[in-house]
Amino acid sequence: MRRAIILTILIASITQAKIITIIDNGIERKIAIATAPDGVSARMVEKRQKSIIIAFKKGVNVDIESFSQKYKIKLEKKLSSINYYIFSNKSQLSDIELIAKISKENKHSIKSIRPNWGFNNRPR
Repeated sequence: MRRAIILTILIASITQAKIITIIDNGIERKIAIATAPDGVSARMVEKRQKSIIIAFKKGVNVDIESFSQKYKIKLEKKLSSINYYIFSNKSQLSDIELIAKISKENKHSIKSIRPNWGFNNRPR
């Protein structure tokens, strides 16, 4: 009986999540982003346009101005000590869709790309 309850909870949690792929230090990682079930009032972080963090590989020269124009993002801050760039999302895509597009098209030049959502930013 206990196993059945645990299995039911596990299946329910899997069906209420959206899987996104980020790149962290050159390694692709899958992250589950929780979504709210139908009829539930929730703050949906994946639909808001916030910001993303990108780090480029060493030795790769990227023109930040043309990169930001291509993906309709705006450079907010450069963390010069660790070579990370924080961009605000000005495109029509959600942060998740934009990350997927950028990582797919620039796989060989990006060291890390992820949403800049902070910790525990999930639907309530």
